[in-house]
Amino acid sequence: MKKLLCLALAAVLCLALAAGVVAEDNWKIAILTGTTSQGEEEFRAAERAVATYGAEHVITDTYPDNFMAETETTISKLLAFASDPDVKAIIMCQAVPGAKAGFDKIREIGRDDILLIAGVPQEDPDVISAAADVVMYTDEAKQGDTIAETLADWGVEVFVHYSFPRHLAMETIAARKANLVANCEALGIEYVEATAPDPTGDAGTAGAQQFILEDVPAKMEEYAGKKVAFFSTNCSMQEPLQAAILTQPNAYYPQPCCPSPYHAFPASLGLEIAVGGDDTEALKAIAAKLEEYDATGRYSTWPSPVNMTIIDVGAQYAKAYIDGEITERNDGAKIAELLEAKCPGAIVNNYTNADGTTLDNYYTILLTPVDFNDYLE
Repeated sequence: MKKLLCLALAAVLCLALAAGVVAEDNWKIAILTGTTSQGEEEFRAAERAVATYGAEHVITDTYPDNFMAETETTISKLLAFASDPDVKAIIMCQAVPGAKAGFDKIREIGRDDILLIAGVPQEDPDVISAAADVVMYTDEAKQGDTIAETLADWGVEVFVHYSFPRHLAMETIAARKANLVANCEALGIEYVEATAPDPTGDAGTAGAQQFILEDVPAKMEEYAGKKVAFFSTNCSMQEPLQAAILTQPNAYYPQPCCPSPYHAFPASLGLEIAVGGDDTEALKAIAAKLEEYDATGRYSTWPSPVNMTIIDVGAQYAKAYIDGEITERNDGAKIAELLEAKCPGAIVNNYTNADGTTLDNYYTILLTPVDFNDYLE
């Protein structure tokens, strides 16, 4: 009888341990991105996270294309994630308007256990950093320096900056613009501020893209005989901008707004490149196509897709936090370690605003622009 009792107790213990393992394995990371029309890289990065960790552990959704008019929808999607008790981390990239309000409501409903990560925020740094545990973004202010260096190397005479009031009201975009204006003045480059339609406005994405396709040739005619570089602050404008520049011998493209080998290049150049595949092979394919148009020296980007990296790193960081490997919500050393592993040579800093305040959970990323001539075979 004693032997049977011991066996029964052992069986109960085994079942209890097994149940504990299952309970511990009931974790989820939720990822909210834009659609493929607003940001294919983030969408594909979310898909990659599902493939890496399994559909039972990673759930995804998208915010509306017209997110400015539908912030309540964005907020409701974040709250839907938080309503699942197994969700232990939420990654939002791009963190469009609605992110801060959504994160605040998640805390209000008592989900203090959820790790909140914001990538590529479109709300001011002090606002989003107060709501999120970790924020990651490209170093937009410093891009004003690296873009200007590229313009100088190319001997550009005119720089056209496409944007619209909503973007120019954002602190980091405004800081990049200020640096570009100052650098252009110092280099003797004529700076041209060109107002484009906001894709979230009445004209929509199609209207904004059509404007770019028509305005680039007009600008080239206006500045005939000069080297003219173009830059847009908006993702959906990159494809028409790249395409419009391609056949204009004196037109230059220093980088996409979200620097990457995949940001619009496959579509604008008609290339079959898997978004988020082998970065070097992608750069080689782009260089080969640009060479057909004698344009390898007129385009640049960054060697790695930073927005995709933010989601990759965010998912790795979240998993380590869930597993207890990271014990603090904001572990700067771990963030830097993961970013370096994904983008060797990345310069990672904490964001410091114009008032000199440094935000210790807001991380900026800067990479060196590529010369496509280096990728010709």
